[in-house]
Amino acid sequence: MNSMMTISNLKRIYKENSNIIKNIIGSLFVRGGALVVSFLLLPAYIRFFNGKTVLGVWYTILSILNWVLMFDLGLGHGLRNKLPEALASNDADSVKSYICSTYCSTVFITGILSIIGIVIINILNWNSIINVDSSLISGNVLKTTIMIIFIGIMLQFILKLVTSILYALQKAAVVNLLTMLSNVIILVSLYLIPSSTIEDNLINMAFINVAAANIPLLVSSIIVFRTTLRDYFPSIHDFSKQAAMQILNIGVTLLWLQLTFMVISSTNEFLISFLTDPDSVVEYQVYYKIYNVISGVFALALTPIWSAVTKAKIENKYEWIKKTYRILLLGAAAIFVVELGIIPIFQKLVDLWLGNATIKISSVTALIFAVSSTIFMVHNVNTSIGNGMSFFRPQMVWMTVAAVIDVPLAWLLVKVTGGWVGVVIANILALLPFEIIQPIRLIKYLDNHRQ
Repeated sequence: MNSMMTISNLKRIYKENSNIIKNIIGSLFVRGGALVVSFLLLPAYIRFFNGKTVLGVWYTILSILNWVLMFDLGLGHGLRNKLPEALASNDADSVKSYICSTYCSTVFITGILSIIGIVIINILNWNSIINVDSSLISGNVLKTTIMIIFIGIMLQFILKLVTSILYALQKAAVVNLLTMLSNVIILVSLYLIPSSTIEDNLINMAFINVAAANIPLLVSSIIVFRTTLRDYFPSIHDFSKQAAMQILNIGVTLLWLQLTFMVISSTNEFLISFLTDPDSVVEYQVYYKIYNVISGVFALALTPIWSAVTKAKIENKYEWIKKTYRILLLGAAAIFVVELGIIPIFQKLVDLWLGNATIKISSVTALIFAVSSTIFMVHNVNTSIGNGMSFFRPQMVWMTVAAVIDVPLAWLLVKVTGGWVGVVIANILALLPFEIIQPIRLIKYLDNHRQ
């Protein structure tokens, strides 16, 4: 009888969460391939660029220009929140107006940003910003490299909207596949294209990066609009000011949250390069990539959660949201234990990966990264649930505080510790208040709305 009850419960749980489970299983297969590609990329980069300094410059350029991707007024995330409502209610007119209005607004914003960006790139002294001597890489080559990547990011602004649609369609595994395909294109190119001079390598990698980022998005956009959404291809005639404003209202809030999180999560390479030296960026990447492998598995479960929570809120399934929230927080705690367990063998893992004596590992730094990785996992849980429910108030307040204190903390802690690890410690201290307060506020909110 008990076994029959267990089987019955498992069937019920699967039925209630079938879309999420299918996405997680699909993402696991994709993630397995992505992890292999991720591990192969760093040694391939080191071989291609013939040293850590230029590779550090490359990572820094990418981190700076990827900030630009945040400045879309959050339209992609706004679409991700509004589209599931229209799909759930089978409101074809709303689906069309939300999609078309988002694309039209994004094209307009991209045009303005392109003009501003081209002017700024030509004005700034990039050797000083990235902290690299002009005798190693000339100012003109740096500007050319940055300009190429910037143009690619402007294209990505528009094409990446398909990922918001895929999330709304509960196809998170496909989004993971697109990311993996981009990295595969880069990896294959690194092995096929012979290494040349430092400056030629930078420009070549800029072109490869643009192609790798945009080709998978372009192909997936064509497929989506020729199949599932063949009746909703974006057209200026379907633009709706009201739909654009509805998406913009949520989008501006999410943009601000993106920007605050960007200050903490996407400035590390720049801060490390600026406060110490570009070589340290590569050392940082070694720790980051190892722990990202572990936390990345956990992130698979979170990929479909945002849209699933939005759907559950529409259906008033607050008890399901609360249970899911608690399970995910417990999952983050379990991953932290695993990350602590690899510290004693961290040096062996790096030697196996990159070769003996490539990087000397510090157990203290590894411990700091384990804590940092866990904090970011908890943050992803908090924001996936909160954003899916449009529960933004605590996040708005405490992420603003975090963004304000992160950079000064990083500067101070680099001075105190005498090394780049101070930047990682600053991330932990900046995020900690929000990660403690959000669960308290959110669970209280869920309790008040349960039927």
